Amino acid sequence: MLNRFFGTNFHTSFHLFGISAFAVGLPTSKVILSLASILLLLNVLLEGNFKSYWQNIRSNRLLHILSAFWLLHLVALLWTNDFTFAFNDIRVKVTLVLLPLILVAKPIEQKQLILPFSLFIGSLLVTSLYNFASYNHWIGHHQYDDIRGLSLFGSHIRYGILISMGAGICIYYFHHFKGLLKFLFFLVFLWFSYYTYYSQIISGVVALTIAVLSYLLFLMFSHSKKLGYISVFLVIAVVAGILMVFFSNPSANSLNTDYTILAKNARTASGHAYTPLYNADGSINTQAIFVNVCEPELNKEWSKRSAYNIDSLDDRKQAIRFTILRYMTSKNLNKDSVGVSKLSEQDIRNIEKGIGSIEESESGLISRIDGIRFQLYHNENPNGHSLLQRLAFWKAGTEIIKKHWLLGVGTGDVQTAFNAEYERSHSKLLPENRLRAHNSYLTSWISFGILGFVLFLFMNISFLVQQINERNLVGIMFILIAMSTFLIEDTLETQMGVSFFAFFFGIFALRKTNSPS
Repeated sequence: MLNRFFGTNFHTSFHLFGISAFAVGLPTSKVILSLASILLLLNVLLEGNFKSYWQNIRSNRLLHILSAFWLLHLVALLWTNDFTFAFNDIRVKVTLVLLPLILVAKPIEQKQLILPFSLFIGSLLVTSLYNFASYNHWIGHHQYDDIRGLSLFGSHIRYGILISMGAGICIYYFHHFKGLLKFLFFLVFLWFSYYTYYSQIISGVVALTIAVLSYLLFLMFSHSKKLGYISVFLVIAVVAGILMVFFSNPSANSLNTDYTILAKNARTASGHAYTPLYNADGSINTQAIFVNVCEPELNKEWSKRSAYNIDSLDDRKQAIRFTILRYMTSKNLNKDSVGVSKLSEQDIRNIEKGIGSIEESESGLISRIDGIRFQLYHNENPNGHSLLQRLAFWKAGTEIIKKHWLLGVGTGDVQTAFNAEYERSHSKLLPENRLRAHNSYLTSWISFGILGFVLFLFMNISFLVQQINERNLVGIMFILIAMSTFLIEDTLETQMGVSFFAFFFGIFALRKTNSPS
């Protein structure tokens, strides 16, 4: 329609502008995402090439599967009770079907993707540098409780996923380009990798690993299928070995292998005896965190240093007494008046925030893994521990599925079903931590029954198979990253998560046109 006024390529150019704006909005702003979506929709409506749109939509099998999954949300209204939640969920997921519909109806060519992808990488580069500089107080005056506040542009987990996706695109362009551009994309990839390590986002590390392994396996299969299959086996073996080493049962002194355990009859500098702590069977607990403890001195000195009562909870809803013991052990301090006096003001603040060791207070992936290992083997209280809380969510989710495996609970009753299950099982989770599944596969089954789960799984596997057949490296990276996030997040229940999935799904749902090889 507007081509007659602005030239024959106006709608195509404006379409590319809208896609590029959406790519910029993914790591920066929900407002930009909303505006870009409106512009894209208005552009195709004003162009009015509906016959071509329909032919493209009718011939796209992946879009049909995605649309069927979205329509399940409407069908499941028939057996839901909480329509407020249901309609909000449908509103959030309009983008899930609308954006791919637009991108499939009016596809862009492979050579045009360099613009939105470069802007996506550029936006990630600028925002990650800003996050890093602000967190280290080089710029601004933002106050942080812990590393999870590193991302100033949305959820730290979803931002970490975007960083990993950006790193994957950098790998592709590193492989594709030569000269200066090759070098620049490699530098950006290195920065994204370091940022992922620094931010301690485990899902981001997993996503980045998937991107790198996808590229390496892509090269192996390109050379030889036999070599590719051998590489897959080796990757699985190595990953399994690493997991076994990292998450093996820590030793008694795992928090500090050099911790000095005093003699049995030792006394504090004030002459008080150390208090032995006992196991359930009556034996003395000899783990490092439970020795060299003088409870009277610890209680008295802590009350002088902190406004947090020693019998209360820290900011992560953990028993702060236990956090004190862990932290002082990590610093090789006796848990007495002298030990507490040696804690700095920053140490006190770390303990109040729920940080259990000096290593955990430092930025970096290893400290995060140490924290997870400790969670696994000290799992009495799940509150404040992301992994333990997820395990509690998944346990509740599986119980709900057992009762509603056929049709699910409906679009709007997911949280209601979880609340009921938490009450029934007398969950240790505090009310504010009693959340939904944080697993998209479980959520699809809980919401829509066995059909919803199968359709959701079929949609993702079909997309993966098409990308493999098309030898589309970036498409393979995307869907594997998305499927990994579905294991630990309800990715499709937030605007940013839906936007991420819908954008790349829509771009790569096309055959051949957008298949880099």
